[in-house]
Amino acid sequence: MVVKFRTVLVLFILLNLLVFTGNDLQAQIKEYGGALSDILRVHPLANDIEEAEEKYGEHEKPDVVFSKEMKFLNMTLKDSIILAIHNNYEIKIAKLEPMMTEKDITVAKSKFDPTLTIKGNRDVTETPSASRLTLGLSSGVAIGAYKQDRNTAQAMVEKPLETGGSFTLDFNVAPRIFIDPSPFSGLNPQSTASIEAKLTQPLLKNAGIFYNRSEIYIARNNNEKSILELKKTAIAVINTVQKAYWNLVMAIEEFRVRKKSLESAEDLLRKNTIQVKVGTLAQIEVLVAEDGVAQKKNGIIEAENDIKNREDDLKLIINLSNNPILSDIAIIPLDKASFNITDVTIGESINIALANRPELFKQGLDIANARIKVKQQKNQLLPELNIEAGIRYNGLGANSGNALDSVFSNQFQDEFFGATLKVPIGNRKARSDYSRAKLEARQSLLNRNKIEQEIVVEVRTAVREIKKNAESIKATEKAQELALERLQAEEKKFKVGRSTSLEVLRAQDNLTIAEGKAVKALIDYQISLGDLDSKTGTILENNNIIIEDTDI
Repeated sequence: MVVKFRTVLVLFILLNLLVFTGNDLQAQIKEYGGALSDILRVHPLANDIEEAEEKYGEHEKPDVVFSKEMKFLNMTLKDSIILAIHNNYEIKIAKLEPMMTEKDITVAKSKFDPTLTIKGNRDVTETPSASRLTLGLSSGVAIGAYKQDRNTAQAMVEKPLETGGSFTLDFNVAPRIFIDPSPFSGLNPQSTASIEAKLTQPLLKNAGIFYNRSEIYIARNNNEKSILELKKTAIAVINTVQKAYWNLVMAIEEFRVRKKSLESAEDLLRKNTIQVKVGTLAQIEVLVAEDGVAQKKNGIIEAENDIKNREDDLKLIINLSNNPILSDIAIIPLDKASFNITDVTIGESINIALANRPELFKQGLDIANARIKVKQQKNQLLPELNIEAGIRYNGLGANSGNALDSVFSNQFQDEFFGATLKVPIGNRKARSDYSRAKLEARQSLLNRNKIEQEIVVEVRTAVREIKKNAESIKATEKAQELALERLQAEEKKFKVGRSTSLEVLRAQDNLTIAEGKAVKALIDYQISLGDLDSKTGTILENNNIIIEDTDI
């Protein structure tokens, strides 16, 4: 199994070329520079200011000059996904499972590996005997000793067959010396040898290529399941990445909105202070404006904290949080949320999901395994009928060499054939196992139906979420326009003395809320698009990520 993503070279370039310091950032972070300078509490060094003034002129230098020691990582959504695919622990763990299940296939195939058995033995015996045939006719005692020195050597190769039987080739050599021989032993020493080829084959129970290879089929299906599980994990991780990325963008946009609101409140405070000094405004208006500034500063602090939290969430997913070099960098998301109307329909999305979701393919393999097990257990209901057939060549000689020559002369040949029938009475275990296997197969079918139902509901919900967020964007944009118009009206009324600082601050708050909702609606729309890709199982293809079943 291998996972084909963008090459590691792309990752290396990303980490080495997208980390900038100092003035190199100016063109890249024009949008976010001001926000990040406040968030990170960056104070420009004297030489940085001098260099900026020398390069741009005193009145044309950038609004924000960062310290050369400050590090940033400019990232698009695609970059974040690539980093997650290479670094995320969940994906790393999931990638090991196909490697392990691939070994299970080899284990299942090893059932048919041949076995070589070699045995050797020496036996010196002294057996009491009263037989004159053994002790000799000249013996005058009733009981005597019959002594012999016997050595045996055996080599046997056994090859299991895919039909369920086995083929055995057995070679034996046994030299023997009669220490106290009887007169009826014509050869002393003498050696025997034999070569036997035997085939055993079940005809009913445990018979058949499908039955005996079924564990290989199951192991292959399990390997495919682990690859699909990897695909499912990758889909989930990418969806989590895109959510974390857009949540970071939303946090930065929210910070910008709050900072803009703070600037408006500070401007109001400055104007009120001037008017109080010239005696055209009551002191209470300054106090109200100061309270508004304090509250908005508190909102800024919350927004700063939220940005760092969202940044940590993204770093955790792409596994940068524990990197000593990259853990303290500030991530600058380069992609901005945009509203491009995407035409999605429930019916088409459901069909795409049913054709792509790895959960369905995985459940299909579970069904296939369950059906294999049904066939396995059905075979076990049969009685055992085994046959055995073979041929044996024997040899005898004064030594092992002569015995072997006698064997290969084919002069002494045995042929044998046998059959064994074993019928279980009751066979309750096999019947229960067969019934259970059929129930498990039925259960796997019901699980597939359940998964299909869940996918349909998930897709329908995702499509409705997109349409809802699209309408929310339109509504929040209108609310933002109205909030701005109200603020402008309140400011005009305040200038002519027909409104108060409190009303202006309320209008500013309403505008801040409206702008925040507009940003959230836009981000939610982007997230819902990615979530639909996840629910239809197309998020990998849409990001050019391919998972294939090939060797690592």
